[in-house]
Amino acid sequence: MKRNGTNKFIAAAMAGVMLAGLFGCGSASGVDTSAESGTAAGTESGAEAASAGAADVYWFSDVTGWGPNGWEKGVTTSPFLDAVKEETGITFTIEQPPTDADTKLGLMIASNDLPDLISITDADTIKQLIQSGKVWSMEEFLQTYDPESHLLTDFPEDIKKAVTYKFGGWYSVPSHMNSNDNRKVNPPSSQVYVDNVTKGHNSAIMFNQTIMDELGITQEDVQTEEGFYQACELVKNSGYTVDGQSVFPVMLHADLWIRQSLDGIIAETFGVSPVDAEGNYRHKELDPGYKKALKFVNNLIQKGYLDINSLTIDEAALKTYTEGGRVFCWIGNPAQSSKKETVPFVSYGPILAETKARPIVPISLQAGSGWIQTFVSKDCENPEQIAKMLSFATSREGMFLNEYGVEGVDYTLDDKGIATRTEEGNQRFETDYKKNIALWPFANTDFAWSTQAPPAEGTDGAVFNQVSTAIGKYEDTYIYDSDLLSFQDGNVIEPSSDLGIKVSQVKSYLESQKAKIVSAPTDEQFEKEYESMLETLEGYSISEIDAEYNKTLQQNYEAYGETIENVNADLY
Repeated sequence: MKRNGTNKFIAAAMAGVMLAGLFGCGSASGVDTSAESGTAAGTESGAEAASAGAADVYWFSDVTGWGPNGWEKGVTTSPFLDAVKEETGITFTIEQPPTDADTKLGLMIASNDLPDLISITDADTIKQLIQSGKVWSMEEFLQTYDPESHLLTDFPEDIKKAVTYKFGGWYSVPSHMNSNDNRKVNPPSSQVYVDNVTKGHNSAIMFNQTIMDELGITQEDVQTEEGFYQACELVKNSGYTVDGQSVFPVMLHADLWIRQSLDGIIAETFGVSPVDAEGNYRHKELDPGYKKALKFVNNLIQKGYLDINSLTIDEAALKTYTEGGRVFCWIGNPAQSSKKETVPFVSYGPILAETKARPIVPISLQAGSGWIQTFVSKDCENPEQIAKMLSFATSREGMFLNEYGVEGVDYTLDDKGIATRTEEGNQRFETDYKKNIALWPFANTDFAWSTQAPPAEGTDGAVFNQVSTAIGKYEDTYIYDSDLLSFQDGNVIEPSSDLGIKVSQVKSYLESQKAKIVSAPTDEQFEKEYESMLETLEGYSISEIDAEYNKTLQQNYEAYGETIENVNADLY
């Protein structure tokens, strides 16, 4: 599509390594990422691309914080981008709106003015984009503009089936691919990465080992609900300080506390199930165990262990506390606190509920459909160059450049194919790239786990792997296949229908009501707000909504040959 200067935006903050295919956050927008060529060796195809002329590609994403936009001021390139320019002639103008990205893209769809490349995660927007008929089928696009593309012959078949099942066809190149077929080409280099596949989770209860040791707190002390409260009381009254500053007994995941903490590991540790006793779909908020999860957070606030003001700070502010060693227990996405070498976090899995409920955890056990889905607009101005760029970006050469840089300069390879960053590569990784050399839409999880040695004891990677797999490894945890619930992303109930409008109302209502419930100053007020939630959900036709979701869940049971069991149904 054609663009003018108003479509170029300024960059801001960055987050996270690709380490376990988890999420990064930050505010970002777009900059021209034109790169000086010469970092990667020229090739015949590069010469052909140069002769075809430069192509500036407008790239839109609803995920912020990745790529050159968040790097040091003045650093707007990487070995991967240099090679893309060399191979295909393409440079990018990337737009990553920090807010309302999906709304903006929806307006672009409506006005028939799409970006050339679109990398998005929101399922409703993906559905709208595909239904508009304005993006290419990947098979047709590659057959037309790059019929020799390796993607036509070696794209993992099980992932293709997964995206086809989820989105109705192969319309996108997914990021963070993780599947059996993908691992046939990219086998895990160690048991650590096998555990990440089968037990890894993006929400955890983590304890500061230094504070535990200093105050004599043990695993047994924090493993039960009552013991956890006692440990928090000890921390609260200990007078313990870090650099003269007081510590916080508990922090949740800042302003993302509902999704990353309450609806993540807290609900899971209290055994909240997405199905009723018969295996039929039910909003988790209707599970009696969810009341226990809400009361847990409410107790933390009432007892003064959790500062309610910390629920409105952003992730950057959260990190100043967690990475500064000032938090005894923090509950959320472990990928969002990177300096684990200086703050030795540890997880013991669940905090066992007084009800004796088994922890219930969703983990993707099928071929995943990936995270960020990259689409190509049918109106893109340089389709042949874009097709060749996608083929290069997903090639082994492209993946090494994207993940590690230039071989012999940024990293070396041993005889087992394991990459090790050089001293120079490490310095650039830590400074120029701030631990984010990769463009996330082209990150491949299995490739990374195949080419990385297991993390050394005490490093960020080792700590991350320990805390992210602890709940999955706990012996009594019930793990169900989260792919069975992929329909929750908006593919069942038409958003513009009467019931679809109620679904939207339910989402908005629950976010505000959960905050009211957990912040209730007394037990009586907690009960009042909780009962109000149940009554309001009934008024929003929650049973009809669940019935529609259940139709698809039953179909998924049959398609996958698996079911979800409510292992705590007899407790309530």
